[in-house]
Amino acid sequence: MNGIIVNGPDGRNELVPVTGYAPNFMRQFEDEHRGDLIDLRDIWLALWRNRYLILVVVAAFLAAGFIVTRLMTPMYMATASVAIDQQQDKVLGTEDSAPAGALQDTDRFLQTQVDILHSRALAARVIDSLNLAANARFLKAMHVEAEPAARRETAIGELLGHLDVELPKNSRVLPISFQSPDPKTAAVIANSYAENFIAANLQRHFDTSTYSKNFLQQQLGITKSRLENSEQAMLAYARAVGIVDTSQGAGFPDGNDRGGAGSPSLTTSNLIQLNQSYAAARSARLQAQERWQAAQATPVMSLPEVLTSPAIQQLEQKRAEVQADYQQQLEHRQPDHPAVKAQAAQLAELDSQIANIAATVKDSIRTQYVTAARQEGALSGAVSQLKGATLSEQTRGIRYNILKREVDTNRQLYDGLLQRYKEVSAEAGVTLNNISIVDLAEPSSSPVSPNLMVNLALAGIVGAVLALLIVLGREMFNDRIRNPDEVERRFGVPILGAVPKLGRRLSPVEALADDRSIITEPYQAVRAAIDLAQAAGPPSSLLISSSQKGEGKSTTALAIARSSAASGRRVLLIDGDMRNPSLHGFLNASLDPGLADVLEGSSHFDDQLVQHTDIENLDLLSAGRPKASPAQLLSGTRFRDLLQQARGRYDQVIIDTPPILGLADTLEMAAVTEQTILVVGCDRAHRRAVKESLKRLTAVRADILGSVLLKFAPRRTFERGLYSYYYYDDEQHASPKLLGWTRRRPDPKDQDDRAQA
Repeated sequence: MNGIIVNGPDGRNELVPVTGYAPNFMRQFEDEHRGDLIDLRDIWLALWRNRYLILVVVAAFLAAGFIVTRLMTPMYMATASVAIDQQQDKVLGTEDSAPAGALQDTDRFLQTQVDILHSRALAARVIDSLNLAANARFLKAMHVEAEPAARRETAIGELLGHLDVELPKNSRVLPISFQSPDPKTAAVIANSYAENFIAANLQRHFDTSTYSKNFLQQQLGITKSRLENSEQAMLAYARAVGIVDTSQGAGFPDGNDRGGAGSPSLTTSNLIQLNQSYAAARSARLQAQERWQAAQATPVMSLPEVLTSPAIQQLEQKRAEVQADYQQQLEHRQPDHPAVKAQAAQLAELDSQIANIAATVKDSIRTQYVTAARQEGALSGAVSQLKGATLSEQTRGIRYNILKREVDTNRQLYDGLLQRYKEVSAEAGVTLNNISIVDLAEPSSSPVSPNLMVNLALAGIVGAVLALLIVLGREMFNDRIRNPDEVERRFGVPILGAVPKLGRRLSPVEALADDRSIITEPYQAVRAAIDLAQAAGPPSSLLISSSQKGEGKSTTALAIARSSAASGRRVLLIDGDMRNPSLHGFLNASLDPGLADVLEGSSHFDDQLVQHTDIENLDLLSAGRPKASPAQLLSGTRFRDLLQQARGRYDQVIIDTPPILGLADTLEMAAVTEQTILVVGCDRAHRRAVKESLKRLTAVRADILGSVLLKFAPRRTFERGLYSYYYYDDEQHASPKLLGWTRRRPDPKDQDDRAQA
């Protein structure tokens, strides 16, 4: 039955059956529990292994941080604050200022002020205002040791280096901080920065106004000269071509062009006036013509002019009176009566007068018509003459209009510049200020730097990071095997057991002789794992080797042989390491004759060649003293024959061999041995060496049963006691699983249980 010994619930060992091959369990365990890219346990173990290095590096940095902090000069900080308004107050009402609604530019505006505070020009103002370039106390405090000619530049650099201006959030109050070894100096410089910041702001506004005034004055002179030149050119051309401008524009004393670019000339003005008179005359002629035509077609006494004439009306009234008298006379007298005749004559006279006046009115209508017609004709001729003169003048006026528009343009520019110049001149003496001091800096009583706790924290962090980098580098370049599951995880070779590292007081042979030593039980667990690894039972021949010397293969071979002999088997232990034999010393036996004599043919495998040891059921075939190369001795068939003879006489043959790398001895013996166990020294064996050893064993078709990890230090994994792998077969699971490492304590009762197992 295939299985492994584990700790039961009552603390006693139990045999748990295992189906399948151990590496399959390991691969399944790795797939389920070690699929992550980062193994936190490996990281923790790496940190624990290098804990002293980490502590030393961190402690060194902490000490360096403490020393540097104590050697640093204490720095005091003083802070003054100023309020900055984006919109300036207006004094005259015409000053330029930022719009009140431009809130999106507030951050940009404040950042601009911060940049101004960090400017070299402002630092130079502070240096000059306080005469810091000649202040020995300031220069000494700031460690300025330059030549006198370069002290000012160096002081400016130091001033900017110790200035701190923070951009506030949701506030227009800007703090101005300065650090100095002297608290009073820090306060004075911070306050000077605030004052010079305001003075520089006022100076910039004044310089801007002065520059604007000078610029406008210069442009005004240029524009005035252009205006005068254009007016002179226009007048010269008008005189040359005979154009007389009747407008109130250029060339007139008031200098105001009311007529604009289209102002008429003298000819045009006459034409306009005559044309207006002609239109009026024509209208009058038409009216007179209509009246005359109406007068011709109407009886004279029916004409409205006749009827409305006062003289006609008076005569008609008088006639009516005379007519009334005449009719009255006819009633009393005869028509031939002189009074009647006188009345009749008077009526006739009145009728004649009325007729004459009516005729005169009609003749006046005709006279008005004739006069209007004559006036229309005269004006029509004059207009025709002026039309020709105007058309000729318009041809000459194109150039004149161009010159006139140029004059108008220059006059408008001149008037605008003159108005702006007057405004700027009025504003030049007005100083606008949008910055005011909120708090003045006061000398500080405690330094702000160096901060011992902060520096120690930073030193500790830097030391820890550097230590971790060192550990990472060591772990990356250190390919030694450190824990049991690393062999299985990297190479697929099952771990049969892990043996703790012995102390310096006890040798391996002495420890194996003590049933209560810390390596006895692990080796017994290894022997149990070997016996239960195959369904056919323990292997009849077992080869023990390692990748290099000093890993504990001879001790492992002796321990497995002792444990197998203690279980009742007859065991033959062969010292196959003919180059560096050691088993005879462990068992107080002689070195020769031994294996070398059998392989050379000088002796035969018999009871005289095999040495009995003090351990019951355990015999030893020592290495002997080879005369030829061990590799040549093992290349023949004599070792195979020896192994067959030993199998016939012993229940199990255990062979201790030389290291695999660099020698062919182990490969020759592994090719004819039933099973091979690779011993791996913890924190000694290298991964490349183990990999190469496994490749060489695989090349000779050696059957590798598993590996044993020696000199394992459990304390490095924060555990004490004995360690071993254990398996279980859960009926509820489809396949067995590896549970991991367990901590075990020596129990005398376990020996009987193992013996029965």
